[in-house]
Amino acid sequence: MKEEKIIENMMKIGINKYESKAYIALLKRPGITAYELSKLSTVPQAKIYETMNKLLEKGLVNIIGDNPTKYIAVNFEEYLDNYKKSTNETVKFLKENVKELDSNSNISYMWHFQGRENIINKIKKVFSNSKEFIYLECWKDEYNFFANDLKELEARGIEIIAVLYGEPNERVGEVYSHEMEYMEEDTIKLGRWFTLVSDGNESLFSVFKGSKSQAIWTENEAFMLMAECFIVHDIFLAEIYKKYRKELDKEFGPNLKKIREKVHIG
Repeated sequence: MKEEKIIENMMKIGINKYESKAYIALLKRPGITAYELSKLSTVPQAKIYETMNKLLEKGLVNIIGDNPTKYIAVNFEEYLDNYKKSTNETVKFLKENVKELDSNSNISYMWHFQGRENIINKIKKVFSNSKEFIYLECWKDEYNFFANDLKELEARGIEIIAVLYGEPNERVGEVYSHEMEYMEEDTIKLGRWFTLVSDGNESLFSVFKGSKSQAIWTENEAFMLMAECFIVHDIFLAEIYKKYRKELDKEFGPNLKKIREKVHIG
């Protein structure tokens, strides 16, 4: 079972099944001929010489004799280190050069995500790309979930400004509290919304609603401006409420209830 798993993972890095079997057999019994190796590894005789030539090309085996030809396996950890270095260099080259060929590089697409795990992974990716600032509006559930990520961002010198629904376990960055009257009722119907803008380069809006969680990510400037305005607007309201709560509640009801009754969401 363990060997099957090893072979499965070797295939993921470009070593085919016959090559993997021959290499593993050679580890167990070094210094044998291709004919002997075919019997030990169950690689067909018709394929063993082709297989050994491929292993030689990949630098996974060496020849130690020529009458008859015998083989030994190269240290696999050394091979993996070289493979990793080569792969990293290839990835770096492609990242830097392929984008120059992309005729659609100036087109801003909307990417759709389904499921909580996929959305969380994308949010973490946006966080990792951030270099200057994060604007965030979300519920305490997601804020608490991403607390460690936000701390890491703050430690990197990233400015964090958040509008928060509910009281979190702890606050990271500059946090403004949204009025909560009637808001939790909306989440039952709509889910918990989450708005994110990073550096003015990326924006994400998602709704966390169990199995129906979904999100949109984009680099579109118009969408980003809308998201920023949404967050800044709620910061304005939070500051106004701090100073004029009595007057606002008297005129419009708790959390602007009289206005909310006229304009419905969802």
